[in-house]
Amino acid sequence: MKSEFALASNLPPDVGQRFFEASSNRLLTKGEHLFAIGSEPRAMFMVLRGRLQVSIYSDGGRQFFASFLSPGHWFGEIPLLDESARAFYAEAVEETEVAVLSADDFWLIAKSDSTVLLAVTRLICSRFRQTISWIEDASLHPLKVRLASRLLAIAHMEGRDAGVLHISQDMLAAQLGVARQSVNRQLQEWSRLGIIRLSYGAVEVLENMKLETIAKGSGAI
Repeated sequence: MKSEFALASNLPPDVGQRFFEASSNRLLTKGEHLFAIGSEPRAMFMVLRGRLQVSIYSDGGRQFFASFLSPGHWFGEIPLLDESARAFYAEAVEETEVAVLSADDFWLIAKSDSTVLLAVTRLICSRFRQTISWIEDASLHPLKVRLASRLLAIAHMEGRDAGVLHISQDMLAAQLGVARQSVNRQLQEWSRLGIIRLSYGAVEVLENMKLETIAKGSGAI
């Protein structure tokens, strides 16, 4: 029987199912690292429940939040292909269970079926296109457009169109490369207009369609 995770994953269901069946499970406590920057690529992963925070560090030791990883998506495949060290670290922001597909099992499956490597290659291409979109977003659009886009992207990663997004203003500012005060001013304005509601370490989206309009750069809000 196919698992709900294979069906919901960012790989074709048959590939996701084969990876899932060959995986072992690992339970992480809040704050525990799944892997660190510079670690050897010994596996790829999928969050089963809970949530991971992906971050990088600058040469000066400053932390930059990159993304959240929520249930149903495989990740960590690129280092398996180019055999280079991990370029970021992944940390559990709450108790999190992860499926772990070892490098040996990955290659055993991939070498037995060329469509598996094709599916993984397409996954990498989709990540590349997403990265280009983020770079374009950061280079060409004002803060309110970028901030709206980021909130919608986080909502999408968490599997919903609206609701409470568990991300701090510090994390949003770090990801957008701006001062926290700038993020706070924009969020406070949207809160006054009833588009969002702010609470400690979270943003609740109340008017998803208005946020989408802002993200498209077609609104004056």
